[in-house]
Amino acid sequence: MDSNLLRLLICMLLVRNVLTIPVSDVPRLVTSVPDAVNETSILFSSNHTSTKSTAHTDSDEEEDDEGSIEMEEFEGDADRDTFFDETLGVKQSPSLIESSFKNKKTFSCPQIKTDLITGTSVGDLSPEDVTIIAAMGDALSTGIGLWPRTNIEFRGAAFSIGGDATIDGLVTVPNILREFSPLLHGVSHGMGSSDQLPEHQLNLAESGATSTDLVEQAEELVRRLSVLREVNYLKEWVMIIITIGTEDMCLRCSGANFNAISSAIDTLRSGIPKAFVVLLGPLHVASMHNQNENLLSKRCPCITGHDKIEELAKNWSSVFVDIQNYVDNSEFKSPTFGVLAIPSLTITSRFPDGLFLIKKPLLSRRGHMYATKWLWNRLIAGSSYNLSSAILSRDTYFCPSTGCPYFRTTANMHGCQLLSKAEFQEGKELYLGQDGKVVKKPRRSKESLYAIACIIIGIAFFVVLTLGTIFYQSSKQSDHGRFDVVEPSTLKFEQVKKEEERNLLSRQNTRAKSTEPFNRAQSMSTRRLNSECERISIVE
Repeated sequence: MDSNLLRLLICMLLVRNVLTIPVSDVPRLVTSVPDAVNETSILFSSNHTSTKSTAHTDSDEEEDDEGSIEMEEFEGDADRDTFFDETLGVKQSPSLIESSFKNKKTFSCPQIKTDLITGTSVGDLSPEDVTIIAAMGDALSTGIGLWPRTNIEFRGAAFSIGGDATIDGLVTVPNILREFSPLLHGVSHGMGSSDQLPEHQLNLAESGATSTDLVEQAEELVRRLSVLREVNYLKEWVMIIITIGTEDMCLRCSGANFNAISSAIDTLRSGIPKAFVVLLGPLHVASMHNQNENLLSKRCPCITGHDKIEELAKNWSSVFVDIQNYVDNSEFKSPTFGVLAIPSLTITSRFPDGLFLIKKPLLSRRGHMYATKWLWNRLIAGSSYNLSSAILSRDTYFCPSTGCPYFRTTANMHGCQLLSKAEFQEGKELYLGQDGKVVKKPRRSKESLYAIACIIIGIAFFVVLTLGTIFYQSSKQSDHGRFDVVEPSTLKFEQVKKEEERNLLSRQNTRAKSTEPFNRAQSMSTRRLNSECERISIVE
């Protein structure tokens, strides 16, 4: 047998049975958002960088529509250390992601909860704080088509919620989270629709769903959480990944429905006390050499050209900005409820057609792996993680940095605050201010809280006592109680009677004043007479 044919057969078997993508374990640089208050800007030193790793060239294993072709991707060296910020007009300083991993064996991300206080708000939420994960949205979260040559929903393999195998065999967001938080609840397993799988698997996504379906899904998610027996969702952090827009845009050529999305967010906010919602917009799959062209348009029956899909993408991006502002500036804003609205799920490859299923606007197994990597690194590195300077096939999965070991949200985009357990014992705490930034401030002690409570109770008691005395004295002077019903005629008679009594008393006082001189003279005469009688009695 020809050696080339044998090699091809071996490659085909490997592609069909292995789900992991080989990537480099060399830490890479990402640019950070400038810190307006000169706080930690994510330029870190690493304990892991002392270990030398051998740089090697990995291939971008290209899958065709049947997932059976493996092709080597070569990318030239690019300057990925810095990039030009068009908004600021200056180059941003590089930030080092100090450690990363590519499988379970190489996972060595530092565990921080033994030393730091985290999870007090969305501004200091670490992967270790997430106890429950859930998914909502469209077919991207149902895993439809991931089982070869079928339309079965393979929810256990969906990048946003799947939990089959481990990161050695299937890289999904929940499987990465389980390396940080082993007791993760809500993960999807196996195949089937949402109503066919157990309710404790919190995947409410539906194939063909649009943004108008999110409210119903949010209500069902809150209901399922309320009957979850394994964990008390009221006290634990829930991470909710919503994939929406691909089927709106591709099958119906419709824009985003702001009212439906905001209503779904309101439902989640009112029903889940501690939640981090990741809102992912439509797919944007592009070639490394032309990242502006969304190849999704070729698989959408209602889109006739590049201009149409660009117009729809702008609409979705604009609505997602509005959603982010709506949540961040809401009068019902809560420090333990946050939303990260990402306008598009962007993945690139030199051979991007291999990221799709056959003739469908849905991701293949490789596409789901790429989506996992892009989303995870975006959550850890922030908006500075951009594909103009990243090669997904070569990037590893980032570890949270020791200088900002949190999911990057709008609450910490300008800088992170760390609170050690020693500082917590000294009476300090992290607080999410009205401006959306996390600040560190002294914590009120129990003694001061008790003193304030006693003062408030004392003031309340004094006010009640004073008002009670006034009302009591007033009621004593009244002929009727406050709740007695008095006829108008009776009330008028009593008023006339009181007026006569006042007049009689006035006349008596006047008469007393007029007879006062006579009474005084009579009294003096009586005293003289008594005195004369006493004198005569003494002489005799």
